[in-house]
Amino acid sequence: MCAGCGRRFAKAALVRFTVRETAEGRELALGGSSGDGWGGRGGYVCASLDCYDRAFSRKTLVRRMKVSSESKDLREEFARLIEARQRQE
Repeated sequence: MCAGCGRRFAKAALVRFTVRETAEGRELALGGSSGDGWGGRGGYVCASLDCYDRAFSRKTLVRRMKVSSESKDLREEFARLIEARQRQE
């Protein structure tokens, strides 16, 4: 289910976020599948900047994932990822 719009999609259609430990504490980061070494708690957002913005403006993912912040440049990474997905289609 998308943390931005709340709609249900197949996992392959969503972008996964995970928690990463840093010197500053726990932060959100783009994560691959749990089989790629990114195991643990994951949150999902549609491959849409609108849903990303909604999820972060409401702090939905930050609350669900129990983190203090998102990683720097996360929105730009997300935008590059969805652009790459669109080129593959």
